[in-house]
Amino acid sequence: MSNKKRYFVTVFGIFILCLFILATITAVSSVFHTVEFDLSPGESDSEDLTVVNPLDSPAYNISHTPVAGDGAEMVSIEPERIDEIGVDDEGTFEINVSVPKDQELGNYTTYSYFFFPSEGFPPPMPKKVDIFITVAQKVVEVYGIDLSIDGEEDVMTKNVTINETASFELTVKNTGIGLDVMEIEEPEFEDGEGWDVKLYIQEEEVSEFPCVMILNAGEEDNLLLNVTGTMPGTNLSVEITGRSCANATKADSVRAITFIIEKMGEAVNDTDATEIAP
Repeated sequence: MSNKKRYFVTVFGIFILCLFILATITAVSSVFHTVEFDLSPGESDSEDLTVVNPLDSPAYNISHTPVAGDGAEMVSIEPERIDEIGVDDEGTFEINVSVPKDQELGNYTTYSYFFFPSEGFPPPMPKKVDIFITVAQKVVEVYGIDLSIDGEEDVMTKNVTINETASFELTVKNTGIGLDVMEIEEPEFEDGEGWDVKLYIQEEEVSEFPCVMILNAGEEDNLLLNVTGTMPGTNLSVEITGRSCANATKADSVRAITFIIEKMGEAVNDTDATEIAP
């Protein structure tokens, strides 16, 4: 082979190698997963990163690089390595973020590369996980109210028979930082023919609205909502709204949905419950 041909082959080989390196770098820099944290100075939080093995053979020694970036000192990932993940099985890394009390406010970006060893060629590229941290002062609500129904945040559904009463326990909590007067508005519902709706506080029926509850910061109290119907195959959605007297813009509401069935054991599917929502 002449020197000119040898030179051409060498240059062409270097060119192909450069393209391969460029492709590798591009692949490595692609983001596999993104995790975001919003914390105040002195706070901590964590999130699980689940790794699934879709291969037909076990995966071994799944590891990651040390966390890098301008917020790396706030982040740790455990464990350092998962020895084995079986076929169709999964493993979990825990991403922990702890913000020092004197941490400067702002946005921080950190990252780590996760390695998935393989006997094949070329080996799989490491996967990048970006971890974004926003450090900001916590906004304190001076006034606030939270309502829940039977332990649920928004909606509770119950099935009863004709003339049987569905009872719902409502919890009213003062989420502000001081004493407040909570006003509970009259229950709202449409087409109440054949229905009896009553609200109780401390075992006494509420006859005048708004119903007033005086609560200290963090304190809570309960109400009882009773709903009785006489027409089988019907349902009623009752909405209860509470409001802070000190700041009327601070309000919350819950809904109680009651289905009348002909006899116990008849199921009311979730689709029907969704469809009747106003």
